[in-house]
Amino acid sequence: MNILFISIAWPAKNQRNLYTDLMDAFVADGHRVVVVGTTEEQDAIPVVKEENAKLVLRVPSGKIRKASYVRKILSLFTLGPKMKSAIYNHLGNQQFDMILGATPPITLSKLYLTLKRKYGAPFYLMLKDIWPQGSVDLGVIRQGGPGWLYLRSHEVRLYKAANYIGCMSPRGKEYLLSKNKFLERSNVEVCPNSISPTPVKDLPGAGNIRKKYGIPENACVFLFSGNLGIGHGLHFLVDVINSLRDYTGAYFIIGGAGTQYNFLERKFAEDPPKNAFLYNWLPREDFEQILMTSDVGLILLYKYTSPQFPSRLLSYLDYSMPALCAINPETDMGSIVENAECGKYVHHGDKADFIKAVEYFSEHPEERRKMGSNGRNLLLREYTAEHSYQIIAKHFTG
Repeated sequence: MNILFISIAWPAKNQRNLYTDLMDAFVADGHRVVVVGTTEEQDAIPVVKEENAKLVLRVPSGKIRKASYVRKILSLFTLGPKMKSAIYNHLGNQQFDMILGATPPITLSKLYLTLKRKYGAPFYLMLKDIWPQGSVDLGVIRQGGPGWLYLRSHEVRLYKAANYIGCMSPRGKEYLLSKNKFLERSNVEVCPNSISPTPVKDLPGAGNIRKKYGIPENACVFLFSGNLGIGHGLHFLVDVINSLRDYTGAYFIIGGAGTQYNFLERKFAEDPPKNAFLYNWLPREDFEQILMTSDVGLILLYKYTSPQFPSRLLSYLDYSMPALCAINPETDMGSIVENAECGKYVHHGDKADFIKAVEYFSEHPEERRKMGSNGRNLLLREYTAEHSYQIIAKHFTG
């Protein structure tokens, strides 16, 4: 089959994420993949290049990442027409058997409808974010207001355009069906976030990384790395770190970029914690060594009333780390990790329970290692790119 995949999250050449891993699975099974991604480079023009056995058309998008909400929304509102023009000009003579897309954003709904008609191809939607409900939960827009009505119209049109919708978890599937009664249950399924597992390896120097960054040798290291956004409620983690500053059994590493990095940097500057380390960027080799020396991965979800399933969990499972989840009650990630015996979860904001879990992990290293092994097995069993590929491909191949 010829696959057209559209994503604002396609990474730079030679970098990987869950989408590159999934498209690699399509290519490995003999399919041809063309990707339409974005570039935020100023003065860029649409260009098609081959990257890792896939044709990639990068479309100038304006600022989306590390941008204010208003600027991000303006860029996303104009992205659909830009992508349509680039596809027609650079890919117009090609034929596609399937269109594959992911949220965010939902504002490409008209583009997907246009491409379905142009190519006569079915459309599979991977639902990774629920707009506009997420923005309502975080207080960015008001339910029933003009912004909500506009985004909701895109959301409905997007769902109606999709032949099939893949949700990240069972509770996500049920949430989608309950809020959108027009959807056919048979067209909605669970298609989880997934990756190609990393071969187990030892990195030279991994044993020295704690000394390099001043991380206590005997402490249990808790890692929160990736996007640092308002939806994580990082004020809660700062409060926990302050409450545990005299507890020598635990050490916290927070790293990445996002709208809340400046908040964390200010808090750490006002009262530098001796039990935590904040970074914005690390060399790739150092980051991998940090992953290998960390003992527990943290998941934080705040205020959401819809199920979420952050992909950072997969990195933790990949490195045999148990997960400690402080999440919203609507999310089923906590029950999934506890049922698989690869982590613990508490409600976001319950500091007493969170601290109790931190102390448990810190004081039970054997149980921690057992949970980490269970997590790696869970990844291999249910969250590989090959597994997600089979879920999608069964609808379109014999």
